[in-house]
Formats: sequence, structure tokens, C-alpha cells
Amino acid sequence: MPTPDDLPDGRTERTDGAGVPLAPGAGYHAWLGVVAGGHDQVRAYTFFPPRPVRTLPGAPPYADVLAALGVTPYRHQAEALAHVLAGRDVVVASGTASGKSLVFHVPILAELASGGTTLTIFPTKALASDQVTRLAASAHALGYEGGRVARYDGDTDRPERLRARAGADVIVTNPDMLHYGILPFAPSWHRFLSRLSLVVIDEVHAYRGVLGVHVANVVRRLLRVARSLGAEPSIVAASATIGNPAEHLARITGRRAVAVTGDDAPRGAREFVVWRPAAAPGVGAFGETRRRSANTEAAALGAHLARAGVRTLVFCNSRRGAELVRRYLVQALPNSLSHTVASYRGGYTAEDRHAIAAAFRAGDVRVLVATSALELGIDVGGVDAVVMVGYPGSISSLWQRAGRAGREGRRSLAIWIPAADPLDAYFLEYPELLTDGRPEDAIADPWNEELHGAHVCCAAAERPLRADEALLAPWIDLDALAGLRRVERDPVDGAPRWGSVRRYPHRAVRMRGGLGPDRVRLRDGSGATLGTTDGAAALRDLHPGAVYLHQGEAYVCARLDLVRGEATLLPHIEDYYTQPRSETDVEVLETWPHGRRPGEVVAADDVVLEPPPGVSVGRVRVRSRVESYVRKRYHHEGVLDERPLDLPEVSYDTQACWFDPSMGTRDMAQERLAAGMHALEHTLIGLLPAFVLCERADVGGVSYPVEPSTGRPLVFIYDGHPGGVGYARAGASVFLDWLAAARDLLERCPCVSGCPRCVLSPKCGNGNQMLDKRSAAELARALHDTLVVSLRPKRPVGLA
Repeated sequence: MPTPDDLPDGRTERTDGAGVPLAPGAGYHAWLGVVAGGHDQVRAYTFFPPRPVRTLPGAPPYADVLAALGVTPYRHQAEALAHVLAGRDVVVASGTASGKSLVFHVPILAELASGGTTLTIFPTKALASDQVTRLAASAHALGYEGGRVARYDGDTDRPERLRARAGADVIVTNPDMLHYGILPFAPSWHRFLSRLSLVVIDEVHAYRGVLGVHVANVVRRLLRVARSLGAEPSIVAASATIGNPAEHLARITGRRAVAVTGDDAPRGAREFVVWRPAAAPGVGAFGETRRRSANTEAAALGAHLARAGVRTLVFCNSRRGAELVRRYLVQALPNSLSHTVASYRGGYTAEDRHAIAAAFRAGDVRVLVATSALELGIDVGGVDAVVMVGYPGSISSLWQRAGRAGREGRRSLAIWIPAADPLDAYFLEYPELLTDGRPEDAIADPWNEELHGAHVCCAAAERPLRADEALLAPWIDLDALAGLRRVERDPVDGAPRWGSVRRYPHRAVRMRGGLGPDRVRLRDGSGATLGTTDGAAALRDLHPGAVYLHQGEAYVCARLDLVRGEATLLPHIEDYYTQPRSETDVEVLETWPHGRRPGEVVAADDVVLEPPPGVSVGRVRVRSRVESYVRKRYHHEGVLDERPLDLPEVSYDTQACWFDPSMGTRDMAQERLAAGMHALEHTLIGLLPAFVLCERADVGGVSYPVEPSTGRPLVFIYDGHPGGVGYARAGASVFLDWLAAARDLLERCPCVSGCPRCVLSPKCGNGNQMLDKRSAAELARALHDTLVVSLRPKRPVGLA
């Protein structure tokens, strides 16, 4: 039996500069004890021994294709292939490097032989490009001529598009091109779509939130068009490990699915470390033990790994964080090694990203600091160690990032460094939940009230609509929907039909858009393009006077032009950064009984959790405006000043849950109640990603000590997207567990009066004023106890 500190045979010492080498016979755990001066910072350590390959006896499904490829499938691959062969929709949900792609590669190659066509959907062009190369090589190995596999996306030129449409039997694309470039021109794709026998959806867990709403509608429209042409394709999907893979795929497609969740691929030994930042001299501002920031700690560990020659990915949760860690890391290394560090994130040009990834694959870059832009399987070569700065928002994402380490059966290291955040503090207190806890559920609401109607108009342009089609939400009124008109009745049964008043309504749908302009281009003083960001982020991060980090350099935003979608950035040399301040108001539009929309139908075999009594769910209107920003010193966080802004108000309807936090403590003083409910709101928002697959930035909250329409104290937690995507509603369905986690965190956090680990929020519109941790804990405990009592069965009258 291997021990945690044994290294695989053949491991050689790797070091240069002044680093501590990784010597043969000493594992990462022992090495960390040397470079960090002991194991005091190791909050939790888990050793995963090597795992052998597991296969099924007998001939596997698609035996002829597998034999031609020279591949013996793992057990979970064979199980999934059996479902595909039986015509079932299947999703494979397993860890990184578990061989999920084989489960759709093999059926694709089989369809080439039988005359069927396949549409494969990847979330990014980078992933699609990689898969085209692999699929084309496999097709060539089986004797198929070139051109049968083709890429069709925004980077495909017109002649290649024409060739793909005319002759390809496997199209590799993304949801955007499917929406903008294929479905609107379905008659031109008749040859391909009428023979469509397989649809592949890779990284299906990535289709959640707003993007999930769009993709669900686009996929359902695809199936509708294919069905009208006589095709009924099977669906194969691949996903990271999530809590509800079959349910999630069913929400995307509108069809039942089965899930294969085993992982029988071989794996080298893995060490997982929860790394508590080092203590710093003195007492923190909140009465707790002072500790170094997670960014500083990651830079220090990254420097040790770089000196030891360990190929390392450092994952950060924000672009700003990635740039800061890169800057700190370069400062911590000697000049001879500073060139071995690079950062990789969204907003860089495609050329920059390709060059950075190539340098890492070649070994010129040893430590690559990245955001989630590198999370979805993009090939950067072998990785030995992964350092994760802050909780990435879900257990699924954490293990997907950790799984990037480990190559050729070698031992790997994954380190998680908690940041000053409620969710991080929760998992620091209960680290066993990271290794043993159930992964979160993915949320995608295909019937989003803001976005679904736009897709209905697109469907009507693709083919006239009937009112009884499964594509349609039960609440939708086709006669009242702007953009539709009645057309000729169905020639078969005379049923009324609707068509689009516009020839190409698809242009009005922004597949990856948020609030504000779809994309804002960053330009320097000379007009050169530095990168891009989305409109919602621009209103928050690129207002005039905002300090913005890009590729390790600080800029100040001189001008934000929302009409042209441009922000002008100038070099910033002063020692401060900025934070926006905003005002938000919430108005209840509709309350949904039992937490379900009017007309929403639940299948008989679905398990639906309702919110407890006293917790409401419904539709609200959110109005928000960024009104000012504060300038703060780096490191010690001192506020220099606050400056007003004149930016447009953002208003949208969305979904929310709300409750009276004083139900169990009616005698709390008004000032304590106001500060306590504000603090409880922050803690709940920070912990929601522990129960629902979302990010903290996806939800918002408002606390009213006296809500105007009811006169009662109310806390609102709402989806931060027009129409809502189901996050707040999902939170309401597990409200007791969610509230209990908030109570435990508030009671156990070591700070005196509240800190970033429990109640302080980086998103707070009023700068975290009026917060009372102790009152929040009291409210949470009393409210939880009251709700538990209200759910107990009532004793019948007259019984002892």
C-alpha cells in the first residue's frame, strides 16, 4: 500500500534557482512542510491512492469501432455506450480525464458508417477546434475521407462553411452559431438535418444560469426542426460531476435522460490540501487572528513551485485576482525566473491566449495563473500541481480544476486556499464536505419570462408554431407575444399557427449577453484594443475613474461610452483601487403558491421541494443604480474618498425569495434588527453556492427593516438576471439547510463583530455599513427554530 510521502518510481529531482527540490522518496505533503516551515497551515489533507483501470468482461457495445481504434473502454464508458446503442439519451457525469469524449466519439464514427449525421455542440470555439482535430484523426484512421468532419463557427470562412454544409456528416459548432447561423437557415441544411441521428452536448454543466436558458431553448428548437424533417436524433452529453446530471440534461432538451456517474479510469496518486493562509503579526481589524490574503499566499506557493520546476496552474475566481496573483508572483521570483510566469483569462485577444497556452505546453512558462477561461478542458499540456485561490463556487468546479493536475499516471497535487468569504469560511470549518459532500445541482430554466419569448419568435421564423407544441411554456400567450402573427392554419387538422413578423428575429437574442451593452471593448489612449468585457461588468468595473487591472498592469478608466460599447483606459500609477457603491430597490409583482409559477406542471415522478411556511417565492422588479465609488489604498484598505457617478438605472423583472427574519424574535430593537437582517442577507447570499450551482455574483439581496407595501421587516434574495433563472427559487426549496449553514457560520466565525468570512460582502452597495453579526446569528437561530416547529406534524385534538 503506498504512503502519502512515497513518490512514484522514476521521479527525478526538479529544481533550479534557490528553490527547495522535490527529491525522490518525498511526496508533496512532506515538501510543503519544508518550504512552508512546517504543516501548521495544512487545515486538512487527503491522500487519494492510485486507482487501477476497471473494465467490463465480454464484448463491449460498438465493438467493431472500438477494435478499429484499438481501444478497450473503461466500465463506465461501456455502460454509457450501451445506453446510446439502445437509443436512450444519456449524460456521462464524471471527473476530469475520465474519458468522457470516447462516449460520443465512438457513436459519431458509427453514424459515419451508417449514413447518419451528427451535430456536436461545445461551449467554446477553443474546445471545438481541439475536438475537430481529434475526430478527424479518428475518422481518417477508420478509412473515411477528409471533409466528413467539419468545424462551423465564427472563425470558419465562407468557402469552408459552404463545403461543410454541402458535404460534412459531422458538424462541430457552439450554441451561438447553432442559433445565429444554422437554425435560421434550416432549409439550406436539409441534407444534414433530415439525416440527423445524433446530437452531442459537451460540458453540459456549463449551460446554467442565463446561458443555460438560451442553450435549452436553442437545443429544443433544433430538435423541433429535425423532427419536422423526419429525424429523431439521440442525445449524448458529457458533464463534470454535478448533483442532478439526468435532470439537468432533461431541462436542456425537454426529454428524459439517464445518467452514468461512475469513473473507472486509471488515475495516479493525488494529494489534496486545504491550506490556511499564514498568520500575520497583530490582530485583525475585526478582532480575529490576522492572516495573509489568499492572493499573497497563492503567489508564495506558486513561487516555491516555480523554483522547484513543478508545472503549475493557479486558478483565481476573477480577472482582477488573476492579475494580482501574477503580479505578486513575479515580484516573489528572481529575475531569472520571472519570465516563467504568465496569466490566462477572458478578455485577452485570441492571439495572446494561443501564445500563452503554447508557451505553457512547451515548458517556457512554468506557472500559469488563470481564471475559469481555462477550466473547460482546453489543452495546455501536462500539469503537476493546481493551486486554487478561493472557493470556485461549486464542488464540481473545484474538482474539475483539481483534476487538471496529473499526467501519465504521475502523482499530482491540488491545493485549495480559502479566501475571506462566507463560503470559503464554511468549507474551511467543514473541509470534509469538499471530499465527501454531494455536488450541487445545476439550474437552467428554459421558460425564463424575459428570454423564452424571444426564442419562441425565432422558432416561429424557423417553422410556423402551433399552440400545443412542447417547446412552449404553459403560461405563454402567442396572440399577445410581440413579434408573432397568425398565419395559415395547419393543413392537416386546421389548427391555428403563428409565424414571425420578422425574417431574422435571431439577431435580437444575445446568447451570452447580460444587462447593458452586450460587449464593451477596452482601448488604450491610442485607440488600440486591449481586450473586451461584458456590459454588466462595465457598469460596475469600468465607470469613469475606476481602476482596472489587465495583464498585470493597472489602468484608470477615463471614459465609458455605452452607446459605442467602448471604454478608454489610461495607465494608472497611484497606490489605490476602487469599489462601486449602488442603491437597489425591490418591488413584489407576483407571489407564487407553493413556490411554483402559475400553470407550471410537475411530472408525477418528480420530487419537488416546497419552501417552508413563511418563505415566499415569486416575481419581483429590481431597480439598481451605481451612484458613486470609493478609492481605497492597496494592502491596508484605507478609504481615500467617495466620488459621485451619473450612470443609467438598470431595471428588470426577475425571480426572488423573501422572508420575515424577525418571525422568531419579535422583541429585537429596531436598530439591531436592521443591522442583523442586513448581515444575515450577506451570509445567505455568500452560502447559496453551497446548495445551488451558481456564483455569488449571480444573486443579489435587499433588506428592508420596514418593507413599504407590507410594513414588515423583509429580506429579499433575487436572481441577478432578467426573468430569473431559478437560483433564488432553488434556494427557497432547501431554505432550512441554507439557513442552518448561515447560523453555524455566524456562530463559529472567530471574528468579534463581523468580517469578510461571515458578513462583509464585496458586492454590498452601501460599503458594508450597518452590519451586526451577533444580531444576525440570533435571528438565524430563532428563525430556524421557528420554521422547524412549524413543519412538525400537528397532534390531533383529544389524543394524549
